Amino acid sequence: RILILGGTTEARQLAGKLARRDDFSVTLSLAGRTESPVAQGVPVRVGGFGGAEGLAAYLRGEHICLLIDATHPYAARISANAAAAAKQVGMPILALRRPGWEPVAGDRWT
Repeated sequence: RILILGGTTEARQLAGKLARRDDFSVTLSLAGRTESPVAQGVPVRVGGFGGAEGLAAYLRGEHICLLIDATHPYAARISANAAAAAKQVGMPILALRRPGWEPVAGDRWT
């Protein structure tokens, strides 16, 4: 059982790929900032957890085996809560991070 903390294109892509596997049960969690999220091919949970303690309780209650943090790069609070919750329950956590922008020929940065 895998919980993906989403909100990014990468989270949706990962959920879509994992949905094709019979050996995984995946839930995608979204913060709820989008009124009508597009169907993802996996169950979607919307809303907060109530901090690290609430997320830890959810992980235990749902018997999650792996937590994947694929949140937006600016979502520092949920990432910190995810790390703390995973530590509390002794669960592995994988954090997907986008590479930073690199200047390339032709850029016009402002």
